[in-house]
Amino acid sequence: MKKTELSLLICTFFTAVLLCGCKFNLSNSKYLNRPDVLVRDGYFEIIAPYISTNTESITIYRQNVHDRTDSPIERVAVVYPKGIDDTSDQTMHYDDERVLVAQEYRYYIRFTDKNGVRNRTEWSDKKTLQTGGASSANQLAYTVNVAYTYAPETMVLTLPSGDFTPPDNSVIKDIDDYKPALVLQAGDKIQAFELQGGITTSVNLKTLLPEDYLYKDVTLLGIVGQKTEYNLKNPEVLKCISWTNLTPVKVKNQAGNELETFQLAPEYGEAGTDYSTTSDNEN
Repeated sequence: MKKTELSLLICTFFTAVLLCGCKFNLSNSKYLNRPDVLVRDGYFEIIAPYISTNTESITIYRQNVHDRTDSPIERVAVVYPKGIDDTSDQTMHYDDERVLVAQEYRYYIRFTDKNGVRNRTEWSDKKTLQTGGASSANQLAYTVNVAYTYAPETMVLTLPSGDFTPPDNSVIKDIDDYKPALVLQAGDKIQAFELQGGITTSVNLKTLLPEDYLYKDVTLLGIVGQKTEYNLKNPEVLKCISWTNLTPVKVKNQAGNELETFQLAPEYGEAGTDYSTTSDNEN
């Protein structure tokens, strides 16, 4: 009898430990509190408070989880608190109409501070637009029917034929405010670069990309439409950058073979002979 009671006591003890352990793990998330997503007439409103004056930017991410939970994460926008028109309101509001109708979406937010430290939230609750939104993907992204050709000696991307067609204004009413931007990756850097002249027959990557992209394997992830907004009272202060959905774009070499990556590696001549007169230990 005593052995039975002792066994029950031990069993109860370890059960309690396990249960406490589970509760601890579930209630201590490494992420910040999830944003609120409200269903409006034809769009989602994303709401997230930011109480830190150290916040430099707020990036909004979206995922379509209607059919699966491993679908690609879509970049929606970057909001800059310094550019928000009402600086007394410490809550970010963003309206997103660039989604498919009758599909289930969720969002998360990433806060970046002035030191470059980035912290994200939990995923929001799942939401669906029953009215408004797009009925097809080409209403939310570029249609691309051609590949770029890359010339390593000049570091130029060329469009030999075909076209890049932006979405119409059936869903994105202000699509004329969006400019084409190429999304390129080098290592852990993924950035969108606006094409100042729009879609042209050639893109000089020497003038488009910063030094971080030199001598590295570069991947062209695709093309987006990019809208840039500024503060109403101070047009020099950036308020928000919004994107259409990403459309992949292929890159081929001059022989017509597809390139997964390419390098920006300018060629230089050999070093000359030192002809200077200065010395490091001169007064």
